Amino acid sequence: MLSLTKPLEDSIKIDEAEWALDLSFDNVLRWYELLDDESVDDTIKIEQAFNMFVGFGTEATPDQQVNAVSQVSDYIQATVYGDSDDEPETDLNGDPVPQEHFFSYQKDAEAIYSSFMADYKIDLIDEQGKLRWEKFRALFNGLSESTQFRRIVAIRQRSTTGLEGEELSDLIDAQEFYRLDDDDTQSNLDSQMGAVFSMLAVKAKED
Repeated sequence: MLSLTKPLEDSIKIDEAEWALDLSFDNVLRWYELLDDESVDDTIKIEQAFNMFVGFGTEATPDQQVNAVSQVSDYIQATVYGDSDDEPETDLNGDPVPQEHFFSYQKDAEAIYSSFMADYKIDLIDEQGKLRWEKFRALFNGLSESTQFRRIVAIRQRSTTGLEGEELSDLIDAQEFYRLDDDDTQSNLDSQMGAVFSMLAVKAKED
């Protein structure tokens, strides 16, 4: 979690071992893509995620790998504003933050890229391996309403209630064009993350 008074977390300690972490934004997004890959077994996903965050060739037991990835995942998902569906998250300007079931980091990649360029003059391709996840997410949540990404999310969120004629038709067409399947949304990936660790916990008890 981003703090203005403390340095960003850059290592993790499990038992007596301490490892440096790669928490660049693109590495975190690779972890989300890995979660969505149904061809990879959950136990292999943990091993690959450990290699992504800590580094290949690092000696660690399976339990240490699970513990490390679980802690990193909790850190990645942590939010200071809570996750209540009844109280929409807002940024410091009071503007609503895009809710996770209305966007996908993968499907909306082009819109996110262009929006960072428009608002911050930040080229996310150039920042791969450098820009930390915490900074990326803070900037992402602060994107202005005029950006392409926020306009797309607003279209997905907008209700058709009270609309008619051409206005209703235009909105329906736009929502269909920008439609996300439930499996594509960020909220689904976050749920998958929890399911992976729940499965591993059950498996550990069986063993």
